[in-house]
Amino acid sequence: MSAFNNKVCLVTGGTSGIGRRVSERLWEDGAQVIVFGRDVNKGEQMANSLGRGCHFMPCDVADPEQIARAFKDIEDTYGRLDCAFNNAGITAQYASVADSCPDNWQQVININVNGTYHCLRHELGLMLKTGEGGAIVNTSSCAGVMPIGGQVAYVASKQAINAMTQVASIEYAEGAGAGRPIRVNAVAPGPILGGMNSNERLKASPKNTQRKIDVTAMKRFGTADEVANAVLWLLSEQSTYVTGIVMPIDGGYAAGKF
Repeated sequence: MSAFNNKVCLVTGGTSGIGRRVSERLWEDGAQVIVFGRDVNKGEQMANSLGRGCHFMPCDVADPEQIARAFKDIEDTYGRLDCAFNNAGITAQYASVADSCPDNWQQVININVNGTYHCLRHELGLMLKTGEGGAIVNTSSCAGVMPIGGQVAYVASKQAINAMTQVASIEYAEGAGAGRPIRVNAVAPGPILGGMNSNERLKASPKNTQRKIDVTAMKRFGTADEVANAVLWLLSEQSTYVTGIVMPIDGGYAAGKF
């Protein structure tokens, strides 16, 4: 039997990049996959491509009301939630703190921090209601493990996600009442091909592309599959004694200077 056979799994930001690959891998492994995304055309095309077992729900995680409606639909349709991957997020404009844009700060915080918080709150609530436990993985970043200059909003947002992950992991490690534990972990990807690192963006800025390669010890980009391997492990029964970690998947970036 597949590791996720008939489990109900949610992926936010699931129509491209890492989120899409995790969605596909969960679906391939037998899960009922719910995908949140803002691009309706892309989401519906993805659901039609995968077919039965993949359900796209339009949802902007910067809007708490949309999140609440989406989770009501999940509860009404499935009655439970077994796994969640909170992956929706954006990068910030490159600028020093003094030159940074308050509007961009607010946009990054709304999506990366508030969006993750509201999804996490609803996911925990639904898992607690069923009493069957569950597993949640949040997307942090190598920049949330070792901060970089010029990205104050992004770094702050990812460090906030690390903190949320660890607080929730402590609170639900023993479950609630007779319920089973809910494990909460995070992955911290380094430079990954696809999504924010599309071929078009990489070709448009060769200097920035080389900088991203140089910050890794392996001197290469990672792939969405390499991140998905870790996410699926953390969501699976193979990691039942793992909670509260922020796992770097970064080609050695977090190991230090080279």
